[in-house]
Amino acid sequence: MHREISIFPGTWKLKPLITLHLCAAALLLSFTLPATKELWRQLDTSIFYCLNALVAQSDAQASFWAWMNVREADLLPGILILLSLTFPGLGFKREQLQQALVGFFALLFIALVLRQLLHEVTDLFQLAGLSPSLVLEPVYRLSELAPHIDAKDASKASFPGDHAAILLLWAGFIMLSRRSLASVLALLTAAAFTLPRMVGGAHWFSDNYVGGLFTALVALAWAFYSPLCAWLAIRLMHLCAPLFEQLARLPGIGRLPFFAANHSA
Repeated sequence: MHREISIFPGTWKLKPLITLHLCAAALLLSFTLPATKELWRQLDTSIFYCLNALVAQSDAQASFWAWMNVREADLLPGILILLSLTFPGLGFKREQLQQALVGFFALLFIALVLRQLLHEVTDLFQLAGLSPSLVLEPVYRLSELAPHIDAKDASKASFPGDHAAILLLWAGFIMLSRRSLASVLALLTAAAFTLPRMVGGAHWFSDNYVGGLFTALVALAWAFYSPLCAWLAIRLMHLCAPLFEQLARLPGIGRLPFFAANHSA
């Protein structure tokens, strides 16, 4: 029999809840006001030229970044996230694995709702625009340097960075759940996997670290400083428990730490 969700505190903590919302609001507001938005664009431009220069250093660099920008490469961070939630030592203890996986899916649900609300704000303030590869010149385009690779190096509506939002959400989930070396590694991994789109020119820095970070901050606030995510996760665990029990009976699979954790709890 599984235990109740303990990943999320399940209680109201108004001070950090309000603080994270204020930080997220200030971040988004700085991107909507003309004066500060111009500062963001200057920072975006400087960072883009610095990163995009990597593409032109050699054919090997161009090929590497092109492969990192194909659709299939998006599976890599997804696999890492799944591994961190199903194997001990990569973020959670053995007895926390099922709670962590179910809890993260509950957190993703909240993030998706917030993403839809942010989409409305994006339309209202016309925040979505062309990616740097379609605005700036000169630009090293992956589609020109490595035309044999179907790499994404442009977007007509690049704000916010959805992949970055999920990566930052995952990193924040581990950081707030377990303050350990795994938290640092998760943050570095998230930052690393936001680089390819910025190097190739499909995203500005602010797409990821204003739009993506806004979504992550607000979702994490509701997850860890209100009862909402704990409530969702407990109900999701009740729905998933029969499936987990059936999978645990399959030869070999039941010995995996994810299922063995349930039996040893």
